Amino acid sequence: MARNTNLKNALNGKTPQEHLVQANHIPEPNTVNREGHEAYELSEELRLLSMLNTLKLQHQYYRTNQEQVQELKQLIDSIAPKNPYFVAQCVVYSRALGEGMRTINNVAAAMLAPYVAKETWGKRFYNLWNRKANSGGMIYRADDMRDVIDAFYLMNNKTATNAMKKGFSEALQALNSYQLLKYKSSLKDVINVVHPNPELSKAEVEIDGEKVKTITAIKKGLSVSADTWETANSEAGQDVAKAVKEGKITKDEATEILAEAKSENWKDLLAENKLGILAAIRNLRNILLNNPEKETINNLCKLLTNKKLIIDGKIMPYQLELANTVLTNEFDDANSRKLSKALLKGFEISIPNFAEILTGNNLVIIDMSGSMSTNIYAQNSRTHYKRSCMDTACLLGMTIAKATNADVIRFGSDAEYVSYNPNSDVFSLANEIQKDMGGTSLAEAFCCAADAGRKYDRIFIFSDNECNSGYQKNAYQEYIRKTKANPYIYSCDLAAYGTAPVGGGKVRYYYGYGLSYFQDISACEFKPNQHIDKVRKIVI
Repeated sequence: MARNTNLKNALNGKTPQEHLVQANHIPEPNTVNREGHEAYELSEELRLLSMLNTLKLQHQYYRTNQEQVQELKQLIDSIAPKNPYFVAQCVVYSRALGEGMRTINNVAAAMLAPYVAKETWGKRFYNLWNRKANSGGMIYRADDMRDVIDAFYLMNNKTATNAMKKGFSEALQALNSYQLLKYKSSLKDVINVVHPNPELSKAEVEIDGEKVKTITAIKKGLSVSADTWETANSEAGQDVAKAVKEGKITKDEATEILAEAKSENWKDLLAENKLGILAAIRNLRNILLNNPEKETINNLCKLLTNKKLIIDGKIMPYQLELANTVLTNEFDDANSRKLSKALLKGFEISIPNFAEILTGNNLVIIDMSGSMSTNIYAQNSRTHYKRSCMDTACLLGMTIAKATNADVIRFGSDAEYVSYNPNSDVFSLANEIQKDMGGTSLAEAFCCAADAGRKYDRIFIFSDNECNSGYQKNAYQEYIRKTKANPYIYSCDLAAYGTAPVGGGKVRYYYGYGLSYFQDISACEFKPNQHIDKVRKIVI
């Protein structure tokens, strides 16, 4: 006699429920993080890519800068013997198309040198990135060459490999006079090491009525300069100092005259569109200190809100935030407030508008644990300012929240929903939600969402991924079962420690705090290993 006939018929009549299938297929954690708690292991390729797009080689909560360099070398030494071209693609992608981190990618390029030496594409790797063709080598800015040579010498006590010499020579020969002269102090040593052929360069300058190859002029130390803010203000300083020495003016008069000259230089450079947007961002303090005219401020605001320049110049949101911090910390006048508004607008321009793309219900989860307070120091002019992982997480998280009307949960040892005013600017929102919440239990955040019974289409997690309490895999699984949700998870790693807190088919890993991963989410949502796919498409 057949048993359980009714049961079998009833079960056969049911179709798999997507959220239950998803919950049942969440993998078990397969490694531990730096605190020894459960986590998901990332492939060596993803670990390398995350480091190249996140780290500034500064001290972190769980890792020193020396340990970061050691880990980077271990990864390169593990991957490069099998696939040096892929490592080269990672460096080129990260420097030119990813987060644009400079130092760590130049160090990686130096570490890769032994594996590139005999490759036919080696000299192309140490060559210029072609921004129009979206292909080429790892030299994104002319002075990257000097950084690579310095790093290679420090590691090997040798000046440069043949691949470097050939690639850098071709790069120098392809640069125009402005590019060569702008970085001449760095490039003079590079020229002496790699010996480019000036006759193969089209770059020329006029000295005493005669045309001279720019490379030759730099090598010989001739008095030639690019029309940059550094040159203009340096010449002004020299002229004023000379006048003081000759007894033409007093030191007090010199201060006033120099300020007027610098103010005029800023005004002219902006009016002539000769001040780059990154230079403008970094010099807001200097411009304001020299009593700028109304025209200067207006042109500066236009520059800071120019969408094309922000995107093409790879301006990162954190750079605009840092500039705003300088203004709010040191100035409080009509000019600084006007510039602050422009910076806020520029910040929002630097991140695509999610409202039309990320429809549905979104949740932002922000880590407020102790390790998130680790400071990342940046320098603006003569003053140092600090930004922490928490500062970054809150700013990015609240930008998404405001853009998509998302819910926000902050977590540490416990978790809670956060109320916020959507009419406030993102800088204010980011400051208002910060709170010291102790440990790191992402599980509490998932429990909080499950208890509220809120079903989300997407969940963004901003964390350093060092979960040290709770069982986030079980909590994530229970959230899916309880709410019948099947969300995509965007896990944004702000420290590149090497593990992830959640896993599964609908989890995507991001890194850093630029704008490239926002573009990736909006443009090609939900393709696994999208980063690796894009890296492999790089043509060197």
